[in-house]
Amino acid sequence: MELTKAEIRLCTRLGLSHGQAERLAAALRAGESSRSAVVLSPLAPPDYAPPFDCADTTAMPWLPPRVKVPAPGIKPAGFADYQAGLYYVLDLSSCWESAALSAVPRPERSLDLCAAPGGKTMLLCARFAPDGNHPHTANEVNAARRGILRQNLGQCGLGQVHVTGLRPDQWGSSGEQFDLILVDAPCSGQSLLAKGIRNPGCLGASVVNGNAKRQKGILLAACHCTAPGGHILYTTCTYDPDENEKVMSYIQKRVPGWHAREVPALAPYQSTLADFPAYRILPEHGYGAGGFCCLLHRSAQT
Repeated sequence: MELTKAEIRLCTRLGLSHGQAERLAAALRAGESSRSAVVLSPLAPPDYAPPFDCADTTAMPWLPPRVKVPAPGIKPAGFADYQAGLYYVLDLSSCWESAALSAVPRPERSLDLCAAPGGKTMLLCARFAPDGNHPHTANEVNAARRGILRQNLGQCGLGQVHVTGLRPDQWGSSGEQFDLILVDAPCSGQSLLAKGIRNPGCLGASVVNGNAKRQKGILLAACHCTAPGGHILYTTCTYDPDENEKVMSYIQKRVPGWHAREVPALAPYQSTLADFPAYRILPEHGYGAGGFCCLLHRSAQT
């Protein structure tokens, strides 16, 4: 396979072998790497079983609680239980990213800073408060996306989640503090290609650099409203290290008292591009289109 200049640039930055580079490029071109998962909502009873066959998940010990993986070929959004809000459908990679929360104690207060369309909030609540009774704030700056967020949360029995529309810098100067902040950061979205979704320019340096600058600003604001001893879970659906490992390195060097925390459940996916705990998967892992996550911890003394 002959790779394009953009593909070569990405694969070189990821330090991929020739075979890995060819597999990633093939996945981006085929657009068939999306893999569905469902997170059960508070409306689903503890003994709820989805109305479809589920895949064997023994090879996914990191799978978060109340998450089911449909068997191949099943479209979970086509069942009445989905319309009834008993579960929410998302890419399995998003569930993999949220497995980092296994290293976090149950927070007293939590904030999803970039929350739309709502999947990460639902995964957080499924882990820490399956009944939905948890003081959580879901924030989305974009008004249209905020409406979708409210609709999804309401349909899945999470209408009590406080939905806001502040900019990250407004949160940073608000004086409020949270034990856990989710930053599912706006990014170049390179994994969209592996899902078969057009995303022109996403492999280009200007798009990547622009997103990396924005991500750093969002995280600096998040650091200001994280309580001492608290955590930030940073996730993206893109591959480029400038938006992932390098952003994490920047925060740890720029803001005193912050360091990346190990997530034992994700140890097999440690990034080779970081000398601190950071995790990534690519389409070849078979868990969806791919993603990145890093759990940042604030020292209790800062």
